[in-house]
Amino acid sequence: MTSFPDIDLDLFRCFLTVVENGGFTQASKRLHVTQSGITLKIKRLEEQLNCRLFRRTTKPFELSHEGEIVLGYARRLLDLNQEMLQRVAKPKKYGDLRLGIVDHFGPQLLPMWLAEFRETFPNVKIVSDIGLTHELLKDLEDDKFDLVIASAGYTAMGEYKLAPSIQETHLQKETVLWVQAENSKIDPSKDPLPLVMFGAKCRFRPIALEALQKAGRTWEIVFVGGSLNSVQTGVEADLGLSVLSPLSLAQGIVIVGNNSDLPTLPTADLAIYSRKTPTHPMLPRLTTFLVESVAAWEADYRSSGPARVPGNAKLSGGRFLTPPREVRNKTKRDKNVRRNGAFLN
Repeated sequence: MTSFPDIDLDLFRCFLTVVENGGFTQASKRLHVTQSGITLKIKRLEEQLNCRLFRRTTKPFELSHEGEIVLGYARRLLDLNQEMLQRVAKPKKYGDLRLGIVDHFGPQLLPMWLAEFRETFPNVKIVSDIGLTHELLKDLEDDKFDLVIASAGYTAMGEYKLAPSIQETHLQKETVLWVQAENSKIDPSKDPLPLVMFGAKCRFRPIALEALQKAGRTWEIVFVGGSLNSVQTGVEADLGLSVLSPLSLAQGIVIVGNNSDLPTLPTADLAIYSRKTPTHPMLPRLTTFLVESVAAWEADYRSSGPARVPGNAKLSGGRFLTPPREVRNKTKRDKNVRRNGAFLN
């Protein structure tokens, strides 16, 4: 069997540059190599292929028959090389960015925010999972996550052995709302108040029950959901009232009006947790992006009042709220500002 030498891709790159730029002089400027260096590389390629790549004619530049054949292969080889590097080399450099999120945080807007982040940084692969705050922080300690979005204040708790090495960045002061089914037959002013609640370890549950207790109301938990989706479904089925944040509202669920005799609920803080020494090179950028995206949404929400929430939720008065498309467009405009400003510097 006849053996052929392996050909350096750099020689093919030089040949392709000569062809695409219309000559040796232009190629030397493009590659920042002297013209004699370009000539030498083309000569080496011709020697290894045992053919002439250019016709020796009076014309300044013309490919030979073999040169035309080599040109097609050169493009394919260089394209394959680039494709391999994009799929293998860069992911090795970055790796997966592992994100842990509390179940109720922005189920409709967060995927769009992450998609916009990927538009700016397409080589970053984000792998996310949901859970309760204490579970997510334990997994952060066990190096199963690079970044966690969860309830604020946990770095001060002694039960987390790595708390001194974890930093906490404020993300959002959540408004907590009483909600019920759109066509609910339940009177929120009557006791015992039927409730659809998250599990005992969810922070929204004690917030609601403590507020009811202070207001002298009685209640009955009729359904416990293990996830945001199950709680939303329970509310939509009119099993009872519940408490959600504006980012968790969905179609078929309405905000209970102020004339319902229900107590006002306090706000609840969300934070971003990560190690003080980043475990992923893109962590600072993603943290900044999420903080700015939430701040932009909150500003839009405050300027429009309760009528600006995701999911076509509507108020008790029957007025449909603005769908998330407008919020998404605003977020894209803000992203373009960041793209042209200091965020990418």
